[in-house]
Amino acid sequence: MFLFTTPQTSEAPAANPVVNAIREGAQKTGAGFDYLLKTAQRESSLEPDAKAKTSSATGLFQFIEQTWLSMVKQEGPKQGLSGYANAISEGSDGRLTVADPAAREKILQLRNDPQVAAVMAGALTQKNSDQLASVLGRQPQAGELYIAHVLGARGASDLIKAAASDPTRTAAKDFPDAAAANRGLFYDKTGRARSVQEVYGVLSASHASTQLAASTAAAAAASGTAAGAAGQGVDQPVPIAAALAPGRAKGLIGLFSTEGSREPVSKAVANLWTTPRMDATTRLASLDPADRYFPRQTQTQSDTSSAQAAPAQATTNASTAPMRAVNAPLPPSRPVELTQPAAAAQAKPVSRQRRAPLDLSSFMLPRARS
Repeated sequence: MFLFTTPQTSEAPAANPVVNAIREGAQKTGAGFDYLLKTAQRESSLEPDAKAKTSSATGLFQFIEQTWLSMVKQEGPKQGLSGYANAISEGSDGRLTVADPAAREKILQLRNDPQVAAVMAGALTQKNSDQLASVLGRQPQAGELYIAHVLGARGASDLIKAAASDPTRTAAKDFPDAAAANRGLFYDKTGRARSVQEVYGVLSASHASTQLAASTAAAAAASGTAAGAAGQGVDQPVPIAAALAPGRAKGLIGLFSTEGSREPVSKAVANLWTTPRMDATTRLASLDPADRYFPRQTQTQSDTSSAQAAPAQATTNASTAPMRAVNAPLPPSRPVELTQPAAAAQAKPVSRQRRAPLDLSSFMLPRARS
């Protein structure tokens, strides 16, 4: 039975605490769960203790020190981190510092906490979205928000504008610090510097068709605005897998779900596993489950009586039907070695008459005498 169906599992898979923390962060900040999940996957492969080798980026979302201190300063009081937020001060040059080294270390270690990091990443996403919308005059796409996560809102807006106005311009010239910290983004494997258009594509490719917020698709469908219809600023969610679409690929639903259909893969497969009917006129699958091998049901008394009456009726129909000659080729006879192996072993081999030696004199030419 398990050839064509998926057995029910008794144990549910264990939940990933990192994924749960990202989901909670998305709910608290209003950011899209899909966006935050893809960002964490690309930044740290969902490793909360990830540490960059070329910069101070640390944690699930690879926050650098200054960006993290800024987010804790702004969002800390909303998340119960007022003590840490008050310990952060801004200098005359605009840099954020913490006077107490021990407090500074604790604040920076919060980057390794998935719950705190997810909340700060969601808040940063909303902040970058507002800044990009005011500069670009439209809502940013998910890939553009990820560019802002890497380059900052100002750097993202500069890259987006440069990709539209001068796409062949070398990106490393405009973003030397980012190119030094992320050489794989600004240079290919051969060491060639990528253009701004290429860097834009590399950064935004992983977030294509990503839902920015839980209410984005619903709001666009309800409002019916021109921007939503044209697809500007609203990334459509990832379409449902073909195997889970209603009425399509029902036989493959077991690959994607443990709660799938218990029906046969197709009608043809059901015909192969169907009990022949009593009238012997067809072998097609019946809609009655009692006629199938799976599941096989015990015949009732009424079914037994009807089954006994069926051969008599079939015999009557066969006697009244006219006989028709069938001209069909007969199958070849089986070798005696297969039908009677013992007799073949006892049979004496046929003796062959030995021929005389070949006379070669007729092929020889007479030698002329001198």
